Amino acid sequence: MYSTLLTFFLLCAFGSDDSITNRETKTQKQRIGNSSIYVEFRDAPESATFAVMGLSKLDLLQKLKPAELQKSLTVRVHHPGNSHTLPTMLGTVSVTDTELRFASQFRLNPTIQYRVELDTHLVDGLDQEAIVFSPRPRNRLAATTVSAVYPSADVLPENVLKFYVHFSAPMSRGEAYKRIHLIREGLEVASPFLELGEELWDIEQKRFTLFVHPGRIKRGLKPRKDSGTPMTDGKEYTLRIDADWLAADQQPLAVGFEKKFRVVGADSTQPDFKKWNVAVPKANSNNPVSLTFDEPLDHAMLNRIVRVRDNSNVEMVGTVTVKDKETVWSFEPKKPWSSGNYTIVLDAIIEDLAGNSLSRPFETNEQEIESPSTVAAEMKISFVIP
Repeated sequence: MYSTLLTFFLLCAFGSDDSITNRETKTQKQRIGNSSIYVEFRDAPESATFAVMGLSKLDLLQKLKPAELQKSLTVRVHHPGNSHTLPTMLGTVSVTDTELRFASQFRLNPTIQYRVELDTHLVDGLDQEAIVFSPRPRNRLAATTVSAVYPSADVLPENVLKFYVHFSAPMSRGEAYKRIHLIREGLEVASPFLELGEELWDIEQKRFTLFVHPGRIKRGLKPRKDSGTPMTDGKEYTLRIDADWLAADQQPLAVGFEKKFRVVGADSTQPDFKKWNVAVPKANSNNPVSLTFDEPLDHAMLNRIVRVRDNSNVEMVGTVTVKDKETVWSFEPKKPWSSGNYTIVLDAIIEDLAGNSLSRPFETNEQEIESPSTVAAEMKISFVIP
């Protein structure tokens, strides 16, 4: 019974498609983390080899007994979240004057990914011990990518509240918090984000909302007292997204993504709608009406809760565009403008990058929260097209 199950696993994991024997040897090459060490995947018709190049301790490896050498390099089927629980591939580890090599005993299944794991004791300061290869080269033009990250500005307040990560195709759930990292001076910031039990995706699963931990932003709260703010005025940061993040089709991203930005002092001031400017289009045109703000506002909210009503208070149909680092909102009507009175309507909950809304600042105490807001639920900005 056990031998039957083992045979079934090997057939599933390493393939039984005879067409693979017609392929010529193909190679892929990846660097491990930020090191100078590379792994080359040599995919031959009857077997596969993973060769690690750039190691400085090959002379020590050559002195190891075969059983000890076998532990220095392992390969297993890759499955996000539980790769370490899957059995290692059968194969032979050897060492030459130039590389450490794993030769598989079986052909690889072109529909499965494989995880190459290197003993971290072989390299001092190695920041990553494993990389993943796909025997079947993916169509990178068709693979999912990070299409945008908001806020789009390269200068952000130290109390920025959230990021929106947009993808070109639907993504899988359950990996977000281990695939996004905040880096400062080459080191990862510890626990900067609020990790919710249910990830925040839009209905298409193409936009992920990532909150910076509010407890580390808001003054007087214990997380901030214990750990400080995740971001500090005057420092530069990188929001890094791993290429290993799987899309809904269970394929990793075509490439990773980095957003670099500089941090300035905290923003504790509410947006001031009195400083906003309206650019009015001409009658009988489809030119957009635009609204310019005194500071960048929340990208998703600008797309969702700002609209235009005509003189009969009917909401108009058209296309919304947010540009200039979220400081300009515009609306292009489906039908040409007629002369008359119009109103731009937006909910007072609209926020700036630090969570300050028209109705209240982000930093409020309990007494202020209990007090009724003096700001209407909707803000209205009128304009006339002559």
